[in-house]
Amino acid sequence: MKIAWCLFLVALLTVECRASTPDWNVRISPFKQVFPSLELSQSSRWHNATSGQHVFGRGNGLTSISVRANRAGEKLLLDIALPGVGLHQQFSAELPRAGIEYRLQPPLAWKALALRGIERPFGTQMIFSLRRDDGVAQVRRVRIRIHPLNEALYFVREADETVDLSWIFAAYVDERAAVVTRILDAGRATGIVRHFDGHADPANGVYRQVWAIWQVLAEHGIRYSSTDPAIERGPYLFTQRVRSLDEIWAGDVANCIDGSVLIASVLQRIGLHSFLVLVPGHAFVGFHTDADERRAAYLETTMLGTNVAQPRRTPAFAMDVVPTPARRRSLAGFVAALAAGHAGYRHAAARLDGRHHPDYAIIDITAARSLGIVPIAEAIDRDRRSP
Repeated sequence: MKIAWCLFLVALLTVECRASTPDWNVRISPFKQVFPSLELSQSSRWHNATSGQHVFGRGNGLTSISVRANRAGEKLLLDIALPGVGLHQQFSAELPRAGIEYRLQPPLAWKALALRGIERPFGTQMIFSLRRDDGVAQVRRVRIRIHPLNEALYFVREADETVDLSWIFAAYVDERAAVVTRILDAGRATGIVRHFDGHADPANGVYRQVWAIWQVLAEHGIRYSSTDPAIERGPYLFTQRVRSLDEIWAGDVANCIDGSVLIASVLQRIGLHSFLVLVPGHAFVGFHTDADERRAAYLETTMLGTNVAQPRRTPAFAMDVVPTPARRRSLAGFVAALAAGHAGYRHAAARLDGRHHPDYAIIDITAARSLGIVPIAEAIDRDRRSP
């Protein structure tokens, strides 16, 4: 798996809002569009990795202020206001050397409930007030466009520069969600497995555990919807809608990305490392079938809720499971989904080579977590608990 984990490159694709005086300016990336999902999905570990000797702050750099120091030891006090959806913040820094241009990357704080209530993009303004030493504060007002939490920006292009942000889909996977607990409880009640333990007990079987999860989704009534989740497909921004796990579970339909992030969330919880596969206009989910992660299987989530013919042979992992009508139906769908997922991966494998392209990517959820990508729902709850 190769993913461009270089979010700071978005700054290369920035429209700058320059003031009449050149000593400081504000930049909002990309193209004065603000995606709270990008802001909330990254831990401070990510932010620190992009810092340099002329950078102050633990923000991710999508909102940044460039300041040229008038003198060594100059003290700055920056106020940021984002009316309606953001909390008022103050950010301070001391610039060591005169004549050097420094970049301030203040972290943004959000109003959790307000973000959850955003259903479509809207225009507003961010207000920046910068005070140098004891001087009079200068104010910059920047018109921006705020996007809903469920809108995932996954690729940006400008001229010859591209930034692959497909890791954002890992932020919609939430292995700690209450919905995941509910699915696993129901999975144990199917009688297909006694417990979920990932690779710990070979006799329990990886495929059997995933089959039990598949049956729970089928019995719950979740079926595939062909609704296209794409919002923008370029030429500069590529975005699509991804619903929260609660929304998916509460409804009776799931498109390809919704079904994939839901299944990936459950697989991650039980220790089966999962990944999302993006191909043109579609997504499906994969998981490792061995503890060494040398072998993988793929599930075509469009098979959710469909009736298919029984497999000619009962798979080895299902041989000792009593074939009730519900289990036979779910087994047929599960086997068909495995076959379709494998075919889909083989068809796209040559293009899934890590090149910057909006239509092909593999997002390894475990790798994303290790690099500081956190579930958006978890970040929202953290912000809501903060004073």
